[in-house]
Amino acid sequence: MSTMTESDVLLGVRVSSKEAAIRAVGQLLVTNGAIDPDYVDGMLGREATATTYLGNGLAIPHGRPQDSHLIHETRVVALQFPGGVDWGDGKTVHLAFGIAAKSEEHIGLLRKLTAIVSDADLAKRLATTGEPADLLAVMGDSHLEEEGLEVDPDFHGSEMEVAFSNPRGFHLRPAGKFARAAKAYSGKVTLVVKRREVEADSASRILALGIAPGDTIRVRVEGENETDTLSSLAALLEEINNEPQEAAEDRVEVRWELATEPAAGKVLRGTMAAPGLALAPAWLWKPENLDESTRRAGDTDAELAALRNALRTANKQLVKLTQGDLNPVQRGLFEAHASLIDDPDLAADAEALVREGDDALSAWNAAIGSRAAKIEALDDPHLAERAVDLRDVGLRVRKVLLGIEADPLAAVSDPVILLADDLDPSQAAQLDAKKIKGICLKKGSPNAHAAIVSRSLGIPMLVAVGDALDRVPAGQSVILDASGARLVLEPGDEDKQSARAAIAEVGARRDLDWDHRFEPAILKDGHRVEVVANIGQTAEAHTVIDSGAEGVGLLRTEFLFLDRDHAPDEEEQYQALSEMIVALKGLPMIVRTLDIGGDKPVSYLGLSELDLSFLGLRGFRLSQARPDLAITQLRAIFRAAAHGPIRLMFPMIATSNDFLRAREMAEKVRREVGGGKVELGVMIEVPSAVVMAPELAELADFFSIGTNDLTQYALAVDRTHPLLASRADSLHPVVLRLIRQTVEAAHDKGKWVGVCGGLAADPLGALILTGLGIDELSMPPALVPQIKATLRREDLGTLQALAAKALAQRDARAVRALRPAH
Repeated sequence: MSTMTESDVLLGVRVSSKEAAIRAVGQLLVTNGAIDPDYVDGMLGREATATTYLGNGLAIPHGRPQDSHLIHETRVVALQFPGGVDWGDGKTVHLAFGIAAKSEEHIGLLRKLTAIVSDADLAKRLATTGEPADLLAVMGDSHLEEEGLEVDPDFHGSEMEVAFSNPRGFHLRPAGKFARAAKAYSGKVTLVVKRREVEADSASRILALGIAPGDTIRVRVEGENETDTLSSLAALLEEINNEPQEAAEDRVEVRWELATEPAAGKVLRGTMAAPGLALAPAWLWKPENLDESTRRAGDTDAELAALRNALRTANKQLVKLTQGDLNPVQRGLFEAHASLIDDPDLAADAEALVREGDDALSAWNAAIGSRAAKIEALDDPHLAERAVDLRDVGLRVRKVLLGIEADPLAAVSDPVILLADDLDPSQAAQLDAKKIKGICLKKGSPNAHAAIVSRSLGIPMLVAVGDALDRVPAGQSVILDASGARLVLEPGDEDKQSARAAIAEVGARRDLDWDHRFEPAILKDGHRVEVVANIGQTAEAHTVIDSGAEGVGLLRTEFLFLDRDHAPDEEEQYQALSEMIVALKGLPMIVRTLDIGGDKPVSYLGLSELDLSFLGLRGFRLSQARPDLAITQLRAIFRAAAHGPIRLMFPMIATSNDFLRAREMAEKVRREVGGGKVELGVMIEVPSAVVMAPELAELADFFSIGTNDLTQYALAVDRTHPLLASRADSLHPVVLRLIRQTVEAAHDKGKWVGVCGGLAADPLGALILTGLGIDELSMPPALVPQIKATLRREDLGTLQALAAKALAQRDARAVRALRPAH
């Protein structure tokens, strides 16, 4: 935006009507070379359909989008009408800011003008000032172009400085994570970077700061519990500093060469974004161009409602995607995009344009375009590339406004190599590696989120191929040698054969774990660890055997009680449990009794929020409070045990008396139904159970450690709280010492110990747990082959040494820095 000068300001203007005032504004823009004279008619046309009055005596006359070709340069002028101009509907204007904007550059101006509107004294002073400098000072370009305000010198809260060192910069995912944490705080959180201060509840605002390695971030907190909140946010910044960088894939390196020299133009060169080799037909994807799309607009209230509904709908879409079967990279990307859609600045910018007269679609496009342009202008190229995420989010909302629901990638049925101009991050995050064998893009970058997602999915990707990609016919078999940075067109039979052989070799190591999934997890020195599966749905029982799991270490029975308006009866529970144990074909299944509450509320039970809290009627406590539910469930379990080896486990056992009551209840029900004896176990998930482990080991047949809840209770961290969840790392030495204590107590009484929490599914966690003496590891079925293979490469002595080192560390980060000796 060009800088306002005194030639852009006219004071003491007197006119007889609104039309005359608008013509006067237009004439000044014409005089200063900003617009063609015909643009003034567009300014009057805009006013005829929507008022440009903002409030406090201020209006912003401007033209229509279809007249933008009449703008020579972006410019803003200001006219002062001390006597006032009747703007209709009883509104009187004393200041008119005429806007000629070729793009979205005027959005920053709208925010500044909104500040004038909200300050009656400032608006009154500017309406009567005799100094153009007063208006120029308020509208200075530095305030319009830079994100953030000057640092508040009168700050009275708590603050702390953190040196930023993440080599990737403060990119989208950490910005979204920090913004969510700041929003969760009831007070005010700001970040001070490079003499600028911004409120930290907006991911796009944080991104626009362009925080790079070497910068110092000052975190400021005002409100209740300032010290604790500041400490949590500083810890979050440290976590972002130490964010794991992408590791090189653990893969077999295979060189692939063409058997014959290809004809000219039959090899296209690009840049590797994700390594690998693929052979499949080319599938050309050309997404619908929505740039010129329009929608029927309503009045201001209707458009505001449409915009807000689109934002809510898009947010729900992203939340639903995060709940799917995703890897951490995919889930993190969708969570970050949800933060952007929930960004108050974006919504405010778009709503300001709607109130100005734009329809919801135009307003949203302008708001997102302005934000993206700011990110693209950052000096750090890695951060500048994150603008694509903003545009991706913008496209999602745009589709909602246009009523477009179809996913063009759903058309892919057979394995293909996807060819496209570019790929948005959210599109990449929804790819199915079974169908998309490779990706080749005309544009793109190895640092883009789409590339990061492709690497996480193991999909080879080539970018920056250029316009030559247009000559690849749809359906033609091609070889994508992403590791060699090339796409081979019309490969011969010999090349195809050698590519298939190379692909098979590259996938051999990945497939090796799967091929050996049925082999037990026997360490090199002969020590064996049982590897079993956690499941929470009837259908999942059928995947247990195929995964190579040696049974079910945890059946979460809550699935029978969720997403309904009444509790299941005995027969329904019996049928579900029977189907599952029969599907396991003789493998054991540990059934955990109902564990509702905490992060699994059920409305129809009539329990209060306090009852359902993590310290409320969790686990066996609910069974005691609602014996009708417990007895019905126990009857179904003992009946189902007639069909296979079921073990029974009680959650939230805090003392030996708790388990005695549970055992008494179970025995009474067993006798009533005439069921056989089953093993009874204690779920170790509260510190008191660890302390009482010697006594519990005398009473129970086995222990199963729930590391998620044990971590939460041991560290006094609500794992669902956005400010605290990062502290709930089960590799913390405190948790590991509790696990060791539990193992020692159980083994002393000849009882076995399993782990059914998330730590068992962590490769490093599995190694340390084995070194601590854990007998059984339970995890999602899909992870069983990998964990088994990981264990088979180790020996017990090495893992015991690793565990001893872990116990001696100061925090979880130090433990995660450990690597087992080979």
